[in-house]
Amino acid sequence: MTKLEINNYEDLMTEKKRLKARLRNSKAGISYSFEAIKQEVNPFSGIKKKSGSIFQSGSANPIVKFGIKRASEFLIGKVLLKRAGWLPRLVVPFIVREVSTRVVGTKMDKKIAHALRSAADKIRDVKVPDLSGEKSSGK
Repeated sequence: MTKLEINNYEDLMTEKKRLKARLRNSKAGISYSFEAIKQEVNPFSGIKKKSGSIFQSGSANPIVKFGIKRASEFLIGKVLLKRAGWLPRLVVPFIVREVSTRVVGTKMDKKIAHALRSAADKIRDVKVPDLSGEKSSGK
């Protein structure tokens, strides 16, 4: 590395800015390298990324999700697995609920959105009579 000659105050301030920028870049590089090492060493990070979508809701409509949750808990947990152990009664309704929410929930969301759009279109097309009592001029 060559040594720069600093002859005045401006040269000193320029060198100070350059060194601060170099230090900032070095810190960013070290931070990035450290994060990459952490991701490589952590065996659960890949599993977390891949399984993250499993635990996210498949339906945006909370009413549909609530209905599916209650129906699956009752039908699977109380009726079909009435005599099963505690683990199947806990796990199976969860799996059925998540799968049915993803399959049925997205279809129901589309149907509800379509029904709301058609209702809004019908409301827009209704001719509202003038109830103000004033007679309009037909000119």
